[in-house]
Amino acid sequence: MHVINKFTLLVLASFLVACAQTDSISKPSIMQQRYAAADQFLPDNLLAQIDNFYIQPNWLEGGGFWYQLSNEGSKSYWRYSVSKGVSPLFELEKLANALGIENLDELTKSLSIAEVKDDTINFSVNQTFWQCSMSPEYYCQQEPIKTIGSKGITSPDGNWEIVVREHNLYLIDLNTSEETQLTFDGEPEFAYATQSPNPTLLFNQPEGSVEPRKVGDWSPDSRHFVTFQLDLRKVKKLHLTQSVTGKSQRPRIYRYHYPMAGDTHLIEGHLVVANTESKTANHVVAPALLQTYYGDPLWGEFASNNKYYYLERERGFHRFHLKELSPESGKVRTLVTETNDKFIDPWIQDFRILPEQDMILWTSERNGIQQVFSYRLQTTELLSAVTPESMFIRAIKAIDSKNRQLYFEASGALPGDPYYRYLYRTDFDGQNLTLLTPETAMHDTHVSPDFQTVIDTFSRVNQAPIHTVRRISDGKIVDKLLSVDTQKLDELGYQPPQPFSVLAQDGKTKLYGLLYFPSTFDPQKTYPVIDDIYTGPHGYFTPKTYAGPLYSHALALAELGFIVLKMDGRGTGKRDRAFHEYSYKNLAGGADDHVWALQQLAATRPYLDLDRVGIYGFSAGGYDTVRAMYRFPDFYKVGVAASGNHDFRADKAGWNETWMDYPAGPHWNEQSNLTDADKLEGELLLAHGELDENVHPAATFQLVDKLIQFNKDFELMIYPNMGHVLHNHPHFVKMRWDFFVRHLLNVETPIDYAISNMSIPIR
Repeated sequence: MHVINKFTLLVLASFLVACAQTDSISKPSIMQQRYAAADQFLPDNLLAQIDNFYIQPNWLEGGGFWYQLSNEGSKSYWRYSVSKGVSPLFELEKLANALGIENLDELTKSLSIAEVKDDTINFSVNQTFWQCSMSPEYYCQQEPIKTIGSKGITSPDGNWEIVVREHNLYLIDLNTSEETQLTFDGEPEFAYATQSPNPTLLFNQPEGSVEPRKVGDWSPDSRHFVTFQLDLRKVKKLHLTQSVTGKSQRPRIYRYHYPMAGDTHLIEGHLVVANTESKTANHVVAPALLQTYYGDPLWGEFASNNKYYYLERERGFHRFHLKELSPESGKVRTLVTETNDKFIDPWIQDFRILPEQDMILWTSERNGIQQVFSYRLQTTELLSAVTPESMFIRAIKAIDSKNRQLYFEASGALPGDPYYRYLYRTDFDGQNLTLLTPETAMHDTHVSPDFQTVIDTFSRVNQAPIHTVRRISDGKIVDKLLSVDTQKLDELGYQPPQPFSVLAQDGKTKLYGLLYFPSTFDPQKTYPVIDDIYTGPHGYFTPKTYAGPLYSHALALAELGFIVLKMDGRGTGKRDRAFHEYSYKNLAGGADDHVWALQQLAATRPYLDLDRVGIYGFSAGGYDTVRAMYRFPDFYKVGVAASGNHDFRADKAGWNETWMDYPAGPHWNEQSNLTDADKLEGELLLAHGELDENVHPAATFQLVDKLIQFNKDFELMIYPNMGHVLHNHPHFVKMRWDFFVRHLLNVETPIDYAISNMSIPIR
């Protein structure tokens, strides 16, 4: 029998207290737990839990298609035909035996198929190239590694090649190896067939070693080559400083051409046509093509009639011309001229040339929404609207010339979210409009070349993707390829964001967005709100598919104890003109609808604490963040602005001049974040990458200068070796978390917390 005396009890009590103290010290704090949960809800971690968001059909000559599926890093390959349905593309064990490979798992992970033809497949395994016949037995032979012998552009018939040497054009006869120099006046800033390179190509490369990409288009009959001579001589340059090179303490400077908004001189491309018969190259008498960014100014293509069709844009984006170039004569003809007193959206302007139908298909918003119109190719006579005014044409998916039918995706005609895309078919004259994908969702479609089937993937933010095969005649689903498995996401505790709609302040315009909640959400509590803002008029930015939210950092932020708003207010794209034109000369008004929407949402959602509201964004969203804090200082208390274009005159010409108009007027200065720096209240964190090739770091430094002049408090982070997007830098991600936690939750952040599975990007 054991006797417990007072001394034993005292020792035991002391031990229990010590254990309790040790446990309290080692137990993670609430914020440490939230940070760990947020870590698991970062995009890379979420996306690793799910496979097969997309299916890309690879069409087979005899009909049907093959496609690839993934499963935790392994790949499987499948074939579909109307008559047989789904079947394996090949028998894995037989293929492994033919290749002499024993480890099937290794084979599935390293196999990459290049082409399938009848019963023959071409593929690579660990950089070794093979061709295998699968009928009647599997027989494989190794293929030689295909190398490109030159940097030229080869003609369709394989007989000719265009190369650029010392900035001039050379024509090579590939049958005889005979070379002919076609031009003689090329120079470094007035070179032929040469893009203006993005400076990211120059980073960490020996000076002068990077050869800009060569571009041009061959005619189908291989007789003519259309390109340009790119004039950079009067275009001003920018410089980026790389402070950390890893080689020495001496910084490195990168110089590149960058036309800023309001600059006198833009990049100009002068059309040139090379002729393989006369072995000459001649300049075309036509206005220069303007280029407002990196790349090249040639927006065009050859048609089956061997004529070249291209877009000519006038500065300010009020006039677009569709032009036809006859390479034989060098003559240019204007086919369509589109005008608008505010702007023509270059992100949606499109055309198709159908010579056999004597037809042009041309998109336009002239009736207040994006439609397709038809014209006669020979006479340029306007024929009719092909798509109705009730829907916004989003993409031309296929053209059935034989039956004179157009397949296109459009939005806005059906009840519900006006951004959902659906596939339609209509005759060229606009008759017999048929909806082929009726489910209320976002549809991503692929029309088969034989016009027998449609591959349709559809989903919503709260419905996982379903991959289907539809009969093209009536859109009926004839086979289901796959329903995406979300089990791992569900086990992680993932909850899709909640869609909402509210009326704008005008009382008639519906606005659509999402609310992201923490997985531990309790409707009886109140939560600070963070506005994830980006109001660029060139698109819309609220996710509509199941995959979309998984790419967002909003989910991780919500896990820290916030509710995050994402929405598209008036002025963003892909709706009617009246909605879109809210942004014209009014980029400063991007947050107006956000404030109004949150106020309406809070009226029925008492858990939204509008006394604690923050805002963040990058690029145009960085501008929006600072601007919103100026305009609504009593509403937005905390902001994080990354890579912001804080003054439109310190940014690229095309994007800014499209929405703010050209030439610059007083409104440019009025809407600059530099102008109103005295209005900043609240807590602001500014961040920029030192090697930002898109929005130069000067845009943030100029704002910093103004804030200092007005004695404003703010925080600033400059990230060495980082470009425009900072979301993939773990230090910035954690700093953004910390900033909102300290200033909206008013609690201390975990000490020395490091984000897992995210390393500092290496240039």
